[in-house]
Amino acid sequence: MPSKLLELLTGRLRALHGRRARSLFAAGIAQQQAGDHDGARRCFEQALALDPQHAGAHHRLGIMLVQSRSYADSARHLERAMTLDPYLEGGWVDLGNVHYWLGDYRKACASFRAALAAAPDSVPALANLGLVLKEAGQVDEALVHLRRARELAPEAEAPLRNLMLALIDSDRCDEAFDIATKALERDPARYEAHFFFGLACHQLLDPAQAPVRYDAAMKLRPGQAELYRNRGLALQELGRLPEAIEDYERALALQPEYPLARLNLALARLLVGDYERGWEEYEARRSSEDYPRRDARFPSWDGAPLAGRTLLVFSEQGLGDEIMFASCLPQLIERAGHCIVECGPKLLKLFSRSFPAATVYAATPDRSLPREIAARDIDVEIAAGSLPRFFRRNLNDFPRHDGYLRAEPGRIACWRERLAQLGPGLKVGISWTGGVHKTRRPLRSVPLEQWLPILETPQVRFVSLQYTAEAGTEVAELRAQHGVMIEHWPEAIDDYHETAALVCALDLVISVCTAIVHLGGALGRPVWVMAPHSPEWRYGLKGDTMPWYPFVKIIRQPAFGEWGPVVFSVATELRRRAGAAAGSGR
Repeated sequence: MPSKLLELLTGRLRALHGRRARSLFAAGIAQQQAGDHDGARRCFEQALALDPQHAGAHHRLGIMLVQSRSYADSARHLERAMTLDPYLEGGWVDLGNVHYWLGDYRKACASFRAALAAAPDSVPALANLGLVLKEAGQVDEALVHLRRARELAPEAEAPLRNLMLALIDSDRCDEAFDIATKALERDPARYEAHFFFGLACHQLLDPAQAPVRYDAAMKLRPGQAELYRNRGLALQELGRLPEAIEDYERALALQPEYPLARLNLALARLLVGDYERGWEEYEARRSSEDYPRRDARFPSWDGAPLAGRTLLVFSEQGLGDEIMFASCLPQLIERAGHCIVECGPKLLKLFSRSFPAATVYAATPDRSLPREIAARDIDVEIAAGSLPRFFRRNLNDFPRHDGYLRAEPGRIACWRERLAQLGPGLKVGISWTGGVHKTRRPLRSVPLEQWLPILETPQVRFVSLQYTAEAGTEVAELRAQHGVMIEHWPEAIDDYHETAALVCALDLVISVCTAIVHLGGALGRPVWVMAPHSPEWRYGLKGDTMPWYPFVKIIRQPAFGEWGPVVFSVATELRRRAGAAAGSGR
């Protein structure tokens, strides 16, 4: 066949395919609008079979694949669409969303920035870029974009929601409160304004106002699972736990796949000692955005016999949680052929000394297995926080122990010698600030100046166990203003192995709810805890004991925010104990 004739026929065939592809693309859009998603998807696929260069069909098919959670295939089609037509409306934002769902924040940010290069005032691109930057830890830049998005679309829901959550998560609650107040003044019938006003009240330590705002939001938009969940949190803060549990259950009835509500319900059950149900629901924590991401490498241990098998226990959450969950390790090590235990780097020396029959290694930032661990024949794995599900099903399952962690005896002796140089009297370690804002720092902490009735107890020498960067300055300011002396030895705080030895050398530890409580309890040392009215689930709802640690005593707020009675009780008991110690010649 002559080449010119072949070119002519090929061109006509290409044109025919192009027309047919465009017709299929139009039919796909019509079917999509009519709700026939399967039919629409087939049309887009057929259009691409005829014309692989059809940017619109790649774009539409990529969006449809998101609905079936085929994110990798979706990204492939959307990337192809944007290569073919970089100015395709909405394409960069859609691609950024898919990269976000895939957990690739770098590519997501690049896509949203490309969208803004084409349309600088694109509200979806600004709002979504801000959201990704916030989750990537770049909060200041995130807020620039989120504020701009809300400025361009003050009545839209997503920009307000993303901005408010970013402000609250970054401890800018005053600004969040101002924005919610203005939004409420502008439109008293706006659901989001009431909802976020309530959330801001809660974060600003006014949980009594929060349920009122959530109730107002419920009248505007009934049946919202997030409202019940957040109202439950506020009610729990106020000590109204039965009502809080009802709200968590309502949230789950409305939205069964709601991990945060499931986790809140689990923690509420654990708080009241309902361990059997609580531990099962506690598995919902693994769907939380705060949960450390790691790929499952081995089958999950389901409680089956472990004789002759090697089990990997991987770490999660903070230092206090790691220490608390480690109370299950002695029983686990006894059952298994061999245990490999991952822990935070700060705990490596302490855990290695305390569990010599196990292989202990420090977790890496990317959660990868060290080469020597990966080379082991590991049969099953389990998260540390899932161990109580098998070992702590009821109160009788908590062993009466005298400590399962072991500090180095030589270092304990050194610290005792240093403490003796302070003079006679009880040696008491103190910690007054706990957690970060997201983990309720304002509710868990007692400013050092409020400790004065305790710190002025005669015949007691105080030592700081406070780990925060401001601790040295706070101690110095207290001494300058009130003449109260607290020893602050950074070298004992920076190295947790040294902290453990110092805690063992002290006569007593008094602390707010922080990791020091767990360290002292796990070492078998006496600890007094100053707990808020509605404490973290680990401390239980009532009583002065803690099942995890036999030598920990809890002194609780009688009502929300009331630290005065707690301080008075601690000061009174400490004065009695110091007097008894002096009488015995200590």
